[in-house]
Amino acid sequence: MKICYFDNAASTAVDPRVFEAMRPWFCESYANPSALHAMAQQAKQAIEEAREAVAELLGAEDPDEIIFTSGATEGNNAVLNTFPGRLLVSAIEHPSVRVVALETGRAELIPVDKYGTVLMSELERLLQAGKTDLVSVMLVNNEIGSVQDIEAIGHLAHKYGAYFHTDLTQAVGKGPLNLGGLPVDYASLSAHKFHGPKGVGALYVRTGVPFKPYQKGGSHEKMRRAGTLNTPGIVGLGAAARIVIQEGEQESTRLRAMRDRIRTELAKRVPDAVFNGQPDGAPHVVSVSFPGLEAESLIINLDSRGIYCTAGAACSSGKKANSPVLEAIGLPQEVLAGTVRISLGRFNTEEEVDYLIENLVEALAEVRGLRPSSV
Repeated sequence: MKICYFDNAASTAVDPRVFEAMRPWFCESYANPSALHAMAQQAKQAIEEAREAVAELLGAEDPDEIIFTSGATEGNNAVLNTFPGRLLVSAIEHPSVRVVALETGRAELIPVDKYGTVLMSELERLLQAGKTDLVSVMLVNNEIGSVQDIEAIGHLAHKYGAYFHTDLTQAVGKGPLNLGGLPVDYASLSAHKFHGPKGVGALYVRTGVPFKPYQKGGSHEKMRRAGTLNTPGIVGLGAAARIVIQEGEQESTRLRAMRDRIRTELAKRVPDAVFNGQPDGAPHVVSVSFPGLEAESLIINLDSRGIYCTAGAACSSGKKANSPVLEAIGLPQEVLAGTVRISLGRFNTEEEVDYLIENLVEALAEVRGLRPSSV
């Protein structure tokens, strides 16, 4: 059976070039990079080279602004944990920001419009209402692909004395980044979202801003994050970053063209399809709702055809609770329940897109034919 993977917003295949870069650091140069002997120093040098690559990818002014982590969830938690005061986070943040912030009892949600765009007037109203320590708004939403104006948001946060954090997880490799030239104080990412390995990420902390170590018990990462450094993973992250630096613009253009074709064909063939997010949001995400349908039944049908995508978002699939993101943009229940996310990656082909479109239309007809009559 043909296999077509369209769940790249959840995780991507490791690029073979990344895997080859990682391979020697498992069984050949396996020393702890904190030691003083030659093998350890080789690992340390490889880590610093990866740090420089990530800094270049993000447009950071200094590689020392990069802290290696286990991924964006850890980075998000670390930033939120730094501040004892009021937090403002968008209503469509990943749970590692939204849930963690709300559990403090000190957070408020910034509303978004029907496209998932932060309402700047509401953000300013919230900032005016009381002293705020931190504003956190992701650059690209993982469920619907909405892209935020982080330059405008960061300037507004700074105007009212708040620091600004953005979760870049879905943005890396999908457009140029220049954090050094933006009013961004903190930014987090995960390697496995742009064809690097799982279990490794980075946190950007601008020089001079406050930071409270979240993981303690060692002097690693200049006392900012304790724990033996994951040399193979960090090398893989650096390799993935270098590929994006070299090929990201071309790749983003190709993904956007495939995304547009999926949207155009589905709109033509499924007239009641509802597309979520901005008309021209992230190049790799298609969020589409089929009114009156339970998305899980469609996902199961597609799975039997070798097409792998998800209902809503992988972080929440398998739960009966509604997606807070889809609720925040105002989708009614009969539309929200039938939402499928298709997300593209480096290794998807035009032929796979053809296969997806044909089989999605067929699967939809089959599933709708199985629904009990409402009459």
